[in-house]
Amino acid sequence: MKSIKKYLYSVIVVSAFLVVNVAADESVSNTASPEAIAEAEKLLSNMDMEAILGQSIAQQLDFQIQQSPELLPYRGVMQAFLDKHMSYASLKDDIVDLYSTTFSVQELKDISAFYSTETGKKTLQKLPGLTHMSNQIGNERVQENLEELHQMLENAAKLVEGSKPI
Repeated sequence: MKSIKKYLYSVIVVSAFLVVNVAADESVSNTASPEAIAEAEKLLSNMDMEAILGQSIAQQLDFQIQQSPELLPYRGVMQAFLDKHMSYASLKDDIVDLYSTTFSVQELKDISAFYSTETGKKTLQKLPGLTHMSNQIGNERVQENLEELHQMLENAAKLVEGSKPI
């Protein structure tokens, strides 16, 4: 049960980090034109974002189970949760909004044009695997240095315990 909480906590932390980074980007406007929304939807369709996101979620779940085999009996429950809250269907409107407020109509058209090329198609094909491998590299690096994190947290806890409330 502790590993399940740890896994869900890591999903929440990563999600919060992504939300904070998007909110901190001052180039993102709050409204999009209908043309930008249409172009963003077209781009996401051309990118086959639904398949890419689904594959990425499955790979991340498999990786988490590989790292914590005790989660295997809960795979179905975790998959159902992720399908409900992280699937393309549940995130589509937000992703469209993100793209349509981040990029201009012309930029969305340019990106679509790129993904229509052979190089763009290869990029889309390889991106989930590259993302997965990048995540593995990062996770391995963190695992290799967990003792350093534990020491940093212990030092910080000592400072917090020694401080007086303001």
